[in-house]
Amino acid sequence: MESAAAPAPVPDDDSTAPSFLRVERPQEWSRDFSLRSEAMRLARLHARTRFAMMAWPGDQENATQVVVELMKNAIEHVGPQRPQGQLVLDLIVADDETLQIAVTDPNPAFPDFLTAITAQKNTGLANIRELGGETTWRPSDDGDTKTVQVLIRHPSPAADSH
Repeated sequence: MESAAAPAPVPDDDSTAPSFLRVERPQEWSRDFSLRSEAMRLARLHARTRFAMMAWPGDQENATQVVVELMKNAIEHVGPQRPQGQLVLDLIVADDETLQIAVTDPNPAFPDFLTAITAQKNTGLANIRELGGETTWRPSDDGDTKTVQVLIRHPSPAADSH
């Protein structure tokens, strides 16, 4: 199932750009996927499309790779235990252009999280760190699922000019 939040209204007093050039924030998008390997390909396609539609100004290729790594990790580590389970991919672009990528899977545990994010070898979460992502996780309140979340902060134009 795919869903997108209704766009936030653009303030009437923002006359710095024509209305067709202004980007509305925040923006959200969500979709369910099966816990099968084809979900990685589908998530990649959807993410690329959504990053462009959301006009996220960060590195969209790196962000797409983060989506693929999160989906791959869930499929490899959760899929064999819960093959009939579902993954939920959420993409959110905040007012400050921070991108939040979240994957929720049907396993509430993440036994070696600290080892995974600090690994120096070629692992999914180490790759995400190299791509500029800040990774966290949390179990759901009901204890049935967990969400692995990555924040990618987009530097402000003022920071880019220094």
